[in-house]
Amino acid sequence: MDIFISVFLMGLLGGVHCLGMCGGVVGMLSAGLDPQVRDNPKKAVLFHLNYNLGRILSYMLIGAIFGLIGTLLAQTLQMSMFDKVLRIFSGVLMVMVGLYIGNWSSSIQILEKFGAKLWVKLQPLTRCFLPIRSLRSAFFTGLLWGGIPCGLVYGALSFAILSGSMLEGGLIMLTFGLGTLPSLLLMASLSTHLGFLIQKSLVRHLSGLLIIILGIMALWMPIKSMIFDNMRMIKPSQGVTSFYKSTDFDYLV
Repeated sequence: MDIFISVFLMGLLGGVHCLGMCGGVVGMLSAGLDPQVRDNPKKAVLFHLNYNLGRILSYMLIGAIFGLIGTLLAQTLQMSMFDKVLRIFSGVLMVMVGLYIGNWSSSIQILEKFGAKLWVKLQPLTRCFLPIRSLRSAFFTGLLWGGIPCGLVYGALSFAILSGSMLEGGLIMLTFGLGTLPSLLLMASLSTHLGFLIQKSLVRHLSGLLIIILGIMALWMPIKSMIFDNMRMIKPSQGVTSFYKSTDFDYLV
């Protein structure tokens, strides 16, 4: 299964989580705009595009760093086993994200607690750009916004480290960010309607279930590879064992 398709769908289907997680941020940023900008749809959309441009760029930078980490790990560990372990880890995280979105489990929040420590240091910096009065301020606010602890983002980053490449890690997070973009742009103009929508358990359950299916598909590939590798190792040893058994039997007879 193509990694880029997986992370894009994870971002797109995880939109209900984005609405709940970032809805307050979007509302705050919108309320802080100059009334003349806020009441002009064309001007307002430019500010929201700059928020999200900064946010997605921050994802790309973090993705590139994780891709570099993957490169360094691949150089020090056994490549084939490292690849399989990371793929399994990515699939497990995807399933955890789906369970979280579907309101079935909050285990992914354990990872968010680690990210919260970084956000505590970044959050005070956002005050330097508030209230938003220029597109530049909107961009840098979005850049910092990318540091908000989010299990969905961490799930995508697991695929970035799996890529083992700075360039590919950045592109993976770009793809993920584009997947989340529709929900966050719609939120800016239809926040009331979308807020009502995400309260519907059916929407959350369906989105969570689809992400879980993607996670299981991601899990199956490395597990299947490991099963076949073990079968290849077992078959020759079985032949040797049967040979010795027959030899011992003939000797005893």
